Amino acid sequence: MKKIFLILYMLLWAGAMSGAGEEEGPEPFFLYRLMQADDILSRYLQEAADLDIQILFTRIYRDSSGTPVLDRHTFRLDEKEYFNPASLVKWPLILLTMEKMNELRREVPAISLDNRMEFLGHTPCMPRITEDPLAPDRVPRLSNYIKEMLLASDDEAYNRLYDFLGQEYIHQRLTEKGYDGVRVIARFAPCSYEENRKTPPVRLYDDAGRLVYSQPEQINEQLLSNPLGTVVVGGRNYSRFNRLSLEDMYEMMLSVFVPEAVPEARRFALSEADADLLRSYTAMYPGDSEFGSFRQNARFYHRHLKKYLLYGRDPEATDIPGLRIHNMVGESHGTLADVAYFVNPEEEVEFMLAAVINTCGKKEITYANYRYQQIGYPFLQRLGECVYRYCHQEKYNHPLWKR
Repeated sequence: MKKIFLILYMLLWAGAMSGAGEEEGPEPFFLYRLMQADDILSRYLQEAADLDIQILFTRIYRDSSGTPVLDRHTFRLDEKEYFNPASLVKWPLILLTMEKMNELRREVPAISLDNRMEFLGHTPCMPRITEDPLAPDRVPRLSNYIKEMLLASDDEAYNRLYDFLGQEYIHQRLTEKGYDGVRVIARFAPCSYEENRKTPPVRLYDDAGRLVYSQPEQINEQLLSNPLGTVVVGGRNYSRFNRLSLEDMYEMMLSVFVPEAVPEARRFALSEADADLLRSYTAMYPGDSEFGSFRQNARFYHRHLKKYLLYGRDPEATDIPGLRIHNMVGESHGTLADVAYFVNPEEEVEFMLAAVINTCGKKEITYANYRYQQIGYPFLQRLGECVYRYCHQEKYNHPLWKR
């Protein structure tokens, strides 16, 4: 029975990119009708193309043995329609960092995500790093950087993982897994294209202060660019910018939370401890963590800082009892994106929801045209509310489901 369910999903997955505006599953145009029936979301339908809205929703059902049955729907999903992924690219770097450390540990058992690190750079783009001001102990560690990204989407933490992995390793491993359309070729810092090809020497030390790993300065000899070619959106050229489609980001997230639903070749080699860390910190609020720096600045690092879908990044929004939202967000150049795994065991609700919206519309991408508060957060909040309400009301009411 498990094999039947998984084969069914794989067939749906194989035809995922059937075209913009189309939907999979037994209910064609489900998301369109869901939005059309809502007074708020129906307004966005009229401007969906101008706002570059893309949505991917997967309802997850489980049989008595826990085997997942996935019912997937899309709205305007198009991997050829570029959007600035912003902080979404932190997720593949986190997964690759964990995988790389597991590989290194086979050669050097003392290597750990908790090792103290040094980055021996010598330029503004590649600075020397011997301290982490956000960490509880102020010590640079990969585990701290990963948590800082998951809790607060910290950009400096992303830059450190970028330096640890290097462009060549990132794209070699992603290509091997079939994610050849992904590009992570820019730090979140004022670095040139040439500077982003280089990464500084990195050293790791054990608890006794002994050097356990040394990585020399690296340079990617391959000149990488956007696989879509010359891309200009809102007057900005994204031809040498990061690129991550909503489809690929969704699958990388699904590979952690519902791994059996993703082909094994496209998963990441994570340990159980890695998976536990991801499951804990993707849903944790900054103030509930061990990072005192987040509690001291609770007004900025509020509980819904990274919760766009359903809570609209509103610190006053009321939490739904029992619900955990495991997610990653992106926010830059007027674009908002959120890719999330929702689970509420008390209410038997489980689903994946991914969405992106360009709040500048067809206007020039400038700060003056960013409309995060006016249309971005309200859209993602309402979308999350409607999808959650649907899943809550329609528990296990599905033609494939026999409870």
